[in-house]
Amino acid sequence: MRCLIAALPILLLSAACLDEAPTSVPPDPVPGPEVPLPLGIYEFTVTGISGAEPLASAVPVDMAMPSVGGVSASMSAVNGFNIEEVSTVSVSEGGRGRGYRYVSVNMRVRNTSGLPLNNVTFIPVTGAGAIAGTPFVKMLKFDGTQADTLVAKKTVPSGVVTITDNGEMRSPQQDVLQVFDEAEVAAIPLPVGVTGIFPYGFVMRSRLSTTNRAIPANTDPNQFDGLLTYSFRIPLQRHDPGTTNGATKDAFTFTFRMMAVQDTEVRLTESMEEGQDTSAVRRLHERAAAMGATTVTVLNGSTAMDPFVADYPGQRQICSPRTAGPAGSPQTTMNTRAEYVKLAVLRPGESVHECAAHFRAGTSARPATNVPFALTVASVDRYGNVIAVSGDSVLFSAVSGPAAELGVKTGLVGGLATINVRYLDYGTSVLRVTARRLQNLSPAIPVFGVTKSWSTSAASDAWLTNANWALGGFAMSQDTVVLPGDAATYPLLTQNTTVNGLAMTAGSTVQPTLNLSSFDFTVAGSVNLGSTGTFLGTGRLILTGVGGTIGGGVSNFDVRNLRVTGTYSVTSNVTATGGRIVVQGGRLRNERFRVRVRP
Repeated sequence: MRCLIAALPILLLSAACLDEAPTSVPPDPVPGPEVPLPLGIYEFTVTGISGAEPLASAVPVDMAMPSVGGVSASMSAVNGFNIEEVSTVSVSEGGRGRGYRYVSVNMRVRNTSGLPLNNVTFIPVTGAGAIAGTPFVKMLKFDGTQADTLVAKKTVPSGVVTITDNGEMRSPQQDVLQVFDEAEVAAIPLPVGVTGIFPYGFVMRSRLSTTNRAIPANTDPNQFDGLLTYSFRIPLQRHDPGTTNGATKDAFTFTFRMMAVQDTEVRLTESMEEGQDTSAVRRLHERAAAMGATTVTVLNGSTAMDPFVADYPGQRQICSPRTAGPAGSPQTTMNTRAEYVKLAVLRPGESVHECAAHFRAGTSARPATNVPFALTVASVDRYGNVIAVSGDSVLFSAVSGPAAELGVKTGLVGGLATINVRYLDYGTSVLRVTARRLQNLSPAIPVFGVTKSWSTSAASDAWLTNANWALGGFAMSQDTVVLPGDAATYPLLTQNTTVNGLAMTAGSTVQPTLNLSSFDFTVAGSVNLGSTGTFLGTGRLILTGVGGTIGGGVSNFDVRNLRVTGTYSVTSNVTATGGRIVVQGGRLRNERFRVRVRP
């Protein structure tokens, strides 16, 4: 007879191989192995996946299991799992050649081993007779002949998927997919006849509890306490030239093998499909907390990798898990390319990255008013891949935020298009990007003040001429202005002007000036004239900031008229020549400098 373990939720016991039933149970259980314990091999078949009534089945494979830490188990058709289909559903997304069919199978499981089990995961394995590099024993077309081997190699596991009418992905079932580190599955001993194991699997949940995965033993033929869901995305085959025969090349039936193991810790995984569904992420957080998860694995693009998003308990990331080929040289990974379904808007400094949170890496630059801001649009799939498309163009339109010049329609080349946007005011911008059949919103783009320097090669004294500024856009009310020395010319105000701050820097031959003419120049921050800067004209300098400073100048901070409505400290002598100093509702604090008005 076969030797079967006594599997408890936390501890594993080895049972003696006897012809008679044991008469007693050892009083003191010994600790179980630290790596998952193999329980048995099962062969799963799904047929009719492109038809109206797909069917699924599972049968045990007669194969002796190796021991782990002196503990062994071998399940049989009688002493093992009785697995029956509950439902099989499929949904397709995308066109032929790039699209996929998501197939999810729900099964109920009866534990006929005679022993309680816990944290059971079914892990795909390969061996003799399997399609090379895959766990699939068969991948058949509708006519019963073998599908192209690439169909099997490009079939990858997924979360459970539905697609809404507006094209959004939802993942209604949590705790389905389990992803392991390569070293974790490499430590699991394999039975004779199994030559490889993959770093993913599917979890058996409990029908009786939401706080654990314990599956009690039972003899009632109608009591199925385990729930197993497995899900794959299977590539839709391209039509041959001049035909519409793609469907005849699709997978219609597939068979694969998985090894049931009992894990020694409570792990969960956020699938890439769950990671794109905020409701699914919330439910998975709740599941992890309820089960006391010790490890939660997140995959490519997970929002959980964002430093501003709360971590799962025991969070780790495994990027691009292997799904075909041997460890160390995968032929396919879980984020294999799919259909172009999104338009990602990238700011300068950002790029599409397969592993980063939101599939977006880099430090984004902020736009400045009146300055061209290069936004890049990428045509991407759901898995962090830029998909090259031909014959498609993109165009921006405003959803909310400041007025802007939004550029022109631009063609996607290699899946990318760059459009210069020029913001004409401050605020938070949200743009809509539209292609031939898709549209998406940009992330919120804050448009606030920056530091803007006057160009040393300015061709005129016109403040409002963009070309006179180093960034290519004139300064506005939230900007801090720098007037460097040795410029060809310096600005002359032609209207009342407001900025956030002003600084002048000395030149070797030409010193900076700002001609106020007869206008008000309002500063909400500090003013520093450096050692050589000066004001010209009869206009007023109005200081409105809080906690600001004023100082600098050739020998004095010299201005014709000074009005202070904020709170400022003096860092040099201050003189109003031929005008006046007015402090109204504000404060001008001076501890050791001279402040005077002279004719």
